[in-house]
Amino acid sequence: MIRGITRRSAAFSLGTPLLAANWPQWRGAAGDGVARGADPLLYWSRGRNVRWRMGLPGWGTSSPVVWGDRVFVTSEETQEGNKRLWTLCFDGATGRELWRHDFGLGVNQRAHEKSNLAVNTPAVTRDAVYVAFGNADIARYTHDGKLVWVTRYMSLFGDPKMAWGYGVSPVVLGDSILFPWDHHKGPCYLAGLDKQTGAVAWKVERPIGTAHATPLVVRHHGQTEILVSSKNRLTAFDAATRRELWQYGEGSGPFNGEIIVSPVYGDGVVFCQLWRQSPIHAVRLRGNGEPPDKLWVSERPGPQEPSPVYHDGLLYSWMDNGILVCLDGRTGKEHYRERLGGNANSSPVAAGDRIYLSNNDGQTFVVKAGPRFALLATNTLEERITASPAVADDDLLYRTDSFLYRIGNATRKVALP
Repeated sequence: MIRGITRRSAAFSLGTPLLAANWPQWRGAAGDGVARGADPLLYWSRGRNVRWRMGLPGWGTSSPVVWGDRVFVTSEETQEGNKRLWTLCFDGATGRELWRHDFGLGVNQRAHEKSNLAVNTPAVTRDAVYVAFGNADIARYTHDGKLVWVTRYMSLFGDPKMAWGYGVSPVVLGDSILFPWDHHKGPCYLAGLDKQTGAVAWKVERPIGTAHATPLVVRHHGQTEILVSSKNRLTAFDAATRRELWQYGEGSGPFNGEIIVSPVYGDGVVFCQLWRQSPIHAVRLRGNGEPPDKLWVSERPGPQEPSPVYHDGLLYSWMDNGILVCLDGRTGKEHYRERLGGNANSSPVAAGDRIYLSNNDGQTFVVKAGPRFALLATNTLEERITASPAVADDDLLYRTDSFLYRIGNATRKVALP
């Protein structure tokens, strides 16, 4: 179903031509929340430095993704008591809605009260858009909105009746779509779907344990590994053979290792947590599939939901209670711990010499990157933010519960192809 702009969507648009850089999955191309080469704005509000603002049907907590001149996001809407799970596509330059589609509700999975089934961030490639929802349904679309296939995990593996839904976002591999299956009953799998058909192309059985952390694909020492946080451990798999290479941590047994925070990688080091609100671990990766070397473990626990960002040798940990912690990436030394305010679920992004952090009150704090704390700006969109932002060119794309914003300088000239 192709639909144009809706009446509630037409808030305003500056219409400046844009060339959008790609932000193809949750936390960007590298999955680390770093917008390399970007220079976003310092100040904005609902009425200032907004290129466009578009209303979404219903609401959700998934993040937007960008490919070329198109922006994709998901949302859940209830119509006459029935849930509709929308995939939406917008023109990146004007914000005009290009299409929306609902491939039908599978199992009506329970979700946490602060979220719903539109929790998983899409992944987009040159010729495909992969969308997933909190009931473990996943589908492929073309960029023009044609539905290619739908795979419903609970039809394949059974309904584990998860307490808060399934929050993992899909990750694109060379030959498949990575969409793990972790829950508290078992069996559990690291699984990949065939890109053309959506059928299970491969699966590796894993210990029992619930996880909502999106895996991270890391290239180092001439090899590519899939890093998966869950079961109170970090596990590495060879991306080509899916062979398990190593485990870091000692977790085992049912219900062990529920985690939301995803690992990040930089300068040869992975920063991760082994369980929710556990200390942060820093491990240096080695070649030839060998286990990593432990560098340090933080003295105090990390966050429960926001994933950290590593930038220019420093790790920024955005705590759920609105406290920002800055740690030295080499030693784990705490440079500062500063309260910014509110509660937080969104993961931060780094761009240039700035860190952007949002709380659930709709405020975004801009902090100067570096070992000394300096708050540069506090901006508000006056609606809850739990989704992580995307960065396109020098613009920020924020998804509040029910609106999608493109934040940018209307007078800034952007190169066209």
